[in-house]
Amino acid sequence: MAAASTLARWIVRSGVLPLSRRPPAWGRAARQPPGLPLAPARAFSNNKILVELDESSGVATMKFKSPPVNSLSLDFLTEFCISLEKLENNRACRGVILTSAIPKIFSSGLDITEMCGKSTEHYAEFWRAVQEMWLRVYGCNMVMIAAVNGSSPAGGCLIALSCDYRIMVDNPKFSIGLNETQLGIVAPFWFKDTFVNVVGQRIAERSLQLGALHPAPEALKLGVVDELVPEEKLQERAAAVMAQWLALPDHARQITKSMMRKTVLDRLISHREEDIQHFISFNSKESIQKSLRMYMEMLRKKKSG
Repeated sequence: MAAASTLARWIVRSGVLPLSRRPPAWGRAARQPPGLPLAPARAFSNNKILVELDESSGVATMKFKSPPVNSLSLDFLTEFCISLEKLENNRACRGVILTSAIPKIFSSGLDITEMCGKSTEHYAEFWRAVQEMWLRVYGCNMVMIAAVNGSSPAGGCLIALSCDYRIMVDNPKFSIGLNETQLGIVAPFWFKDTFVNVVGQRIAERSLQLGALHPAPEALKLGVVDELVPEEKLQERAAAVMAQWLALPDHARQITKSMMRKTVLDRLISHREEDIQHFISFNSKESIQKSLRMYMEMLRKKKSG
């Protein structure tokens, strides 16, 4: 197990993972032939991600289970990428629903402890893992649906934005948005590009500058999410939407998705090392480190209070 963990770390650190190893499934359909018993759901999990694959429908569910708030640590990102790659390499899987196993939170975003008081080598390893997560989700040839069952700031919002469709629980206490400026940091260009492609230039510009976190009803109005449903209906609705997307021929949908997203993906791929160096340079500034330390202290006081 330790060897597997070491290998997983090396894969993400080296950046050798291709965008998607599985070739397009030309006309492939994983639907169960009539008259045969339903294939059982298969589950595999690690410390921070629970994966369940229903081979009869071709749909997997990836549940984030990294208490207390599903923060995107290096370990979480590594396990996320490995889990998604396993599904990409399984020809029975055609779609993935991302959701949280922790009440009231989808993901709190990047783990600030990975960005504060560490070496430049650690910052590079961490940022490469963040890049890899986005490249895999945004470039995945499977249908990706975010079932957002709690608040989703910053990197959590990025995961949802990178999916093909976003369904959020209808609760005004849950919010979503790229709030990096509130922490004194700047969302990278590929965060920005992803956001613009979902909501448009003006809404993205205003939201990014203000570091806005949008309550669920406002998020729907702005187009950050595609629909709201009662919490008890979330998984049922996600499965229904997934069935609509999977009713289309895989090859036509995959080529269309690639055509729509290729420019944004290529921009990061061609500037990946430059983006890592920019992150290290910006994040290592004492003013940024001070902002992060103050934010972490505020969280500690809030937790203890």
